[in-house]
Amino acid sequence: MTELSSGKPPFYERKHDTTLALKICNGLRPKFGKGTPEIYKKLAYKCMNANSNQRPTVNELIWIINFWNDSFYDNKHFQEELKFGYKGKEIKTIFEEADKEISNISTSYKKDPDAVYTSRVFTFDNLTKPVNSSIISSYLNDDKNNEDSQLVDLEVSSSLLQLKDDINN
Repeated sequence: MTELSSGKPPFYERKHDTTLALKICNGLRPKFGKGTPEIYKKLAYKCMNANSNQRPTVNELIWIINFWNDSFYDNKHFQEELKFGYKGKEIKTIFEEADKEISNISTSYKKDPDAVYTSRVFTFDNLTKPVNSSIISSYLNDDKNNEDSQLVDLEVSSSLLQLKDDINN
C-alpha cells in the first residue's frame, strides 16, 4: 500500500538483509507519499500490525475497498451511505483531494544494489517478538483514546460480521 502511495518500493534505499529484517520486527515500516489520506494510512497500518491476529481479514479489506470504490459513483445511495465512520461522499472528497498530489509524486529513485525484491530465507536466533512502531501504535490506539478522531474506525460492524457468519453457514 505504501508503494501505491509513494510510487517507490518499500525500503528501496537500503540493503535488504538481516539488519533490515530485525528493524522491521522492531517496528520499522515503509513511508507513505505526500498527501496520502489518513484513512488509507490507517488501513495500511492495520495491515502492518505486528500482531497478525489484529490485521484485517481479506473479506474485511474487500468490504472496505469496495465501499471506497462505490463512493465514486454519483448514485445518491452510495454518496449518503455511512460505513466505517464515513459517508460515501466524504470518502470521494478525501480521495479526490489526494489525487491532486499524484502529479507531484516522483517515481524515480536510486535503488540500493542490495535491495532484493525476491523472497529469501533468513535464519534468526533469539528473534525478539515483533512490535509496532510508535506511529502505528498511535494510529491503532487513536480510536480508543480520542472520541473525536478524524481517522476512520475500520472495525467491521456487527452487521458485516453477521453477514460473514451467514455466508459461512
